[in-house]
Amino acid sequence: MGGTAQAFYGLSGAGDLIVTCYSERSRNHTVGKRLGRGESLVQITQSMRMVAEGIPLRGAPSSRRKLKIETPIIDQVYAVLYEQKKPMGALKKC
Repeated sequence: MGGTAQAFYGLSGAGDLIVTCYSERSRNHTVGKRLGRGESLVQITQSMRMVAEGIPLRGAPSSRRKLKIETPIIDQVYAVLYEQKKPMGALKKC
């Protein structure tokens, strides 16, 4: 889709991914922890003042089909966010 390996392996790619996953200040990290505790996406988003950029994943299935690629992790995250799949069940599928 136009990205480069150099961009991915730099601060704007892998660096951002690492901070997003592990920083207690990351909105995405916070959403993930709360989902893991059993809160629903609706409960989480209604209590947040800012949007976690990882949540708007609605276009992922159509993009995956269009690009003809497999995205097992994204598929499971989508299922947790929008299909009420339990996080532990999604984790076992990955």
